[in-house]
Amino acid sequence: MDILSSLALEWKPIIASNGKVIVDVFKCSLSATDGLPPYAQARIIDLIANRLMKARPRACLWVSVDAPGRWYLHEMDRLVKRKMPIVILPTGETPKSNWDFTPHGFPSLVENAPAPQIQSPFNPADFGHNPNAIRVLRILARLGTAHKPEIASLAGLSETYIRKLLKKLQAANLIERKRIGKYEGWAIRNAGLKLAHRSWNIPKGAHFKKHRGEFRYAAERHRRKSRMWRAWLEAAYHNIELWDCWTEVPVKYGIPDALAWGTHCGKEILFWLEVDTGHSSTKTIEANYRRRLLQAYDHAEEWKIPIVFCIMGQPWVVKRFAWCIPRISPWVAVIGHDWRDFARLPPYDFGRWREDLSSSHHYLSVRSQEELPFDPSRYPPKPKKEKIIPPKKPKSSKPRFSTGEEYEDNWSEDCSDGEE
Repeated sequence: MDILSSLALEWKPIIASNGKVIVDVFKCSLSATDGLPPYAQARIIDLIANRLMKARPRACLWVSVDAPGRWYLHEMDRLVKRKMPIVILPTGETPKSNWDFTPHGFPSLVENAPAPQIQSPFNPADFGHNPNAIRVLRILARLGTAHKPEIASLAGLSETYIRKLLKKLQAANLIERKRIGKYEGWAIRNAGLKLAHRSWNIPKGAHFKKHRGEFRYAAERHRRKSRMWRAWLEAAYHNIELWDCWTEVPVKYGIPDALAWGTHCGKEILFWLEVDTGHSSTKTIEANYRRRLLQAYDHAEEWKIPIVFCIMGQPWVVKRFAWCIPRISPWVAVIGHDWRDFARLPPYDFGRWREDLSSSHHYLSVRSQEELPFDPSRYPPKPKKEKIIPPKKPKSSKPRFSTGEEYEDNWSEDCSDGEE
């Protein structure tokens, strides 16, 4: 099989200055809102470059990134390994010559060279699905299993619409119902995983599992809070527009539990979330979050992008976190919040620490006194099963086996008396 036939690229040759030879350029188009963080997208570019070098040793790769902001493009430019001449440009810009690539390319083809046989880029309409259904499928491909509210939060869509999309994907045998912990959720099937890989233009036969999913395992409640981060932000702040959100994603410094990327009041911002269950000692908590805060400071100052760093957990964890905050960078705002109080967050201020534990405590106490929207008597508690104590086994009437060691002292005394 021809190697180029497994790559979803476009052939865009560039005429050299002498007009007789051309630069062998292949274009790879991707979007920052495809459901993958910059690290995973960079690994796809590396996989494509490895195969393209085998098929066309003197080819150049042009990566066109459709990104609303500048942070994603900068991360892609930093993470791609550049084993061949590569240029990464935003959508709308094109390379002018072979000197635009890093390392620079060389003209290698004669004029009027035949077009190579390559695979066409992915189009959802060709597979009978709309873009939102593919977006849901991509989210499940990355998470593996998830509940409906988590999928709706990461997709930025309503739960009602997500329910319809999930039913359609289930009818197409791309996903299936699966029990996750105590409740029913959704899991992606092999057919759905293949379609998600095709939508990311991953080369056929490439191993992508270790780059696709979440980078650390988290407990159920910890994972739930992280996956609801986008919905939490959209409910708490006005004039906010989030372009995408990922959980357990590696960035240059650290692995946030969740990272949302978007704008607030017209300014491009990263919202960094750390969730703590409170199972560690205070000494461990202080050491961990002091290190993670410094990592966020370095990231914000290097790329000149403001970061809102949020610690979420039990109230005592948030209070203890305030003791381990180093001098706050002017590029970073640090906030703390009770993880039981959904859809509310304290206002942030860059260079300062803010928390709203007192207002959360008041709100939760008032909410607990409100009447329930249903009659609890209609749902009686399950009867407890009586503990059955098994009867004790009767003692055996058989003589106990003896080795004679317990009578050894008496026997030695009797012997000594007889000798006298």
